Amino acid sequence: MDRHLEAFLEMMAAERGAARNTLAAYRADLEDLGAFLAARGERLSAAGVEGLRAYLASLAGQGLSPRTQARRLASIRQFHKFLLREGVRLEDPSRLLSAPKAGAPLPKNLTEAEVDQLLAAAALSEGRVGLVMRAGLEILYASGLRISELLALPAAALTADAEMLLVRGKGGRDRVVPLSDAAREAA
Repeated sequence: MDRHLEAFLEMMAAERGAARNTLAAYRADLEDLGAFLAARGERLSAAGVEGLRAYLASLAGQGLSPRTQARRLASIRQFHKFLLREGVRLEDPSRLLSAPKAGAPLPKNLTEAEVDQLLAAAALSEGRVGLVMRAGLEILYASGLRISELLALPAAALTADAEMLLVRGKGGRDRVVPLSDAAREAA
């Protein structure tokens, strides 16, 4: 075990109050790196840019997700910042490493049956709360609004005869959204 790794973990626990799981993740990530580097004849605390790049390439070769690769790179960067602050290293080789490109997650759509279940659950709620729930769900389903856009709508926007809504979306851009018959009736 590299003594600098132990000192790093102690610092993370004492100075930053890192949680047990966080410390365990740092330990596992850096021990894995240390084993990889040892097989190349390098020490963890003396790793060069090429050794670190080779390690990151091996992670991709193992089929680890870009998110896992990025987390391991974050561990490497934190460790090298610590080594630099402590005067163990004169330079930080991790600053020359590029993060893996992660694809944007696709939104998860509800099935028609799931939407029907939500609307049925809202219908079971009595009084004003039930009406507001049903109206909100109908508007979301029919218009494609984001929840934040629905919540930001002024009450005056939801009149019974409104056929369109003026919505302020992401980036402060306004757009006009049509309301379905079901959404108008629920509102």
